[in-house]
Amino acid sequence: MGSLKSLAQGFLVAAGLIWLFNVFALYRSGDAWLALLYLLILFIPAFSLTFLKMKNTNPKAMQNSSEKWRNLLFSFQGVALAFWMFDIATTFYAINITGLAVELNPLGWPLGILGAFTYYAPTLVFSYILLFKIKENIALYAAIPLTLLTLFMGTRNLMAGAQNFQVFVDTTALATGVQYGLLALIITVNLVVPLALKRTLTQSKVVLS
Repeated sequence: MGSLKSLAQGFLVAAGLIWLFNVFALYRSGDAWLALLYLLILFIPAFSLTFLKMKNTNPKAMQNSSEKWRNLLFSFQGVALAFWMFDIATTFYAINITGLAVELNPLGWPLGILGAFTYYAPTLVFSYILLFKIKENIALYAAIPLTLLTLFMGTRNLMAGAQNFQVFVDTTALATGVQYGLLALIITVNLVVPLALKRTLTQSKVVLS
């Protein structure tokens, strides 16, 4: 459970940073309304991360230094996955929605996704084994360069996603009615997500007790 929580936290933190970039890019382009919508969307991972933090309320479940480092390193796998998902989402928009971009990978689109998947999937599994299944310090040290390499790969996905997102900034246009509809939907989701997470956490505590 600790490994999944670390992975989720890393993913949510990276998703929040990506969304801040999106808000800035939209605001800089002059689309303040859409920037506001994206800013409100940012609250969804922010609320999720807050409730994940609140879940760790057991004072006797203190982690030693080694466990903290293992969880921290594994959380960076979640960061890389968030960067990859951002690349996939923006590539889909640039190619399938606008038709203004092409996939450079020889496999084409969407088979080009498999190129990154063949790296991220085994790396995630291998990292999990090194960090949580092998307790020797040598396994922890071996996971460090593997994590750095994963972050490098994820950063490349992030840069590609940023270029694709510029296509979204340049081409998106929403009617006034759609804008207000999206605003209402996003505000509703922002209200529902924390309530749903709170209910889930409350039920899990009752079951454990």
